[in-house]
Amino acid sequence: MKQGPDTPGVGEKKNVAFESGKGMGVRLKEMQPFYDFVLNRLVEQAELHNGEALIPENGRPVVIIVSHGPGLAWVPILALVSKHYVDSGCGDLIGGMVPHKAVFLVPGFKEYYKRVLGTPTEVKTVDHLTGLLKSGRIQVTGTAPEGANSFLSFKEYVGPFRSRGMIAAAIRSNANLVLVAHQGAETWNRRLRLPLGLSLPNTFGLRGVNLTLPPYKKLDNYVALAQLYTPSMMEKDFKTLSARECSLMLNVEAERIRAEMNLMTDKVKTLLAGRRMQRLIERGAGV
Repeated sequence: MKQGPDTPGVGEKKNVAFESGKGMGVRLKEMQPFYDFVLNRLVEQAELHNGEALIPENGRPVVIIVSHGPGLAWVPILALVSKHYVDSGCGDLIGGMVPHKAVFLVPGFKEYYKRVLGTPTEVKTVDHLTGLLKSGRIQVTGTAPEGANSFLSFKEYVGPFRSRGMIAAAIRSNANLVLVAHQGAETWNRRLRLPLGLSLPNTFGLRGVNLTLPPYKKLDNYVALAQLYTPSMMEKDFKTLSARECSLMLNVEAERIRAEMNLMTDKVKTLLAGRRMQRLIERGAGV
């Protein structure tokens, strides 16, 4: 049973003294200026499939694992997901996505991410995040585990994961784990690939590098797909297994998730191709 934030069982442990911009997330409705700008100025048509998978269920927090994509390809998906929460009556949920820490090296970015995008900048460890998710002080969070690998081009769209902490926090807090794949913003990137389609051996199919461009043109179409994911690990495993066993199982879980996200990306590419063809037909017919 899907529930909104005012339904019993969701947000019952909400921190009533919560203040946005303190490094512990923001109320999702406060992201409206961000998603309005992105979806009105940078994207012509954006659609999210199976968005109901993102809505809290039975009082459980939500952890989103999203494909980063090259460069700024992640920007529209953050806007699209945020708007979906607000449109679904979940604007009072407290949340924020976690970027690669290198982003905070850019002057002013840490403050912007904290106050506008809700990044929980004061959360330093997986244990801390797990506790906040369990207590309900953070109700929605997520990340793109590729991290710095998004600067590289691999055989598969979703590159190798650089981190597994968010996956561990999701399992340990018994959160709903949701995967999100997207396509359409690759225009804001240039790929420099090795000749003849070659890839470097022992690199998970490394083919080149991505050069990030500013959002210099409005995207015609952007498509995303959400999907609930059931991990093979359970919360109890972190209590009964050794640290080594947990680490190895997390490696397997991360690869399962990455494989599923690449399969989802194939579906999104098909949806996007259909939307682009439809758009061409409409333009040709003068619609």
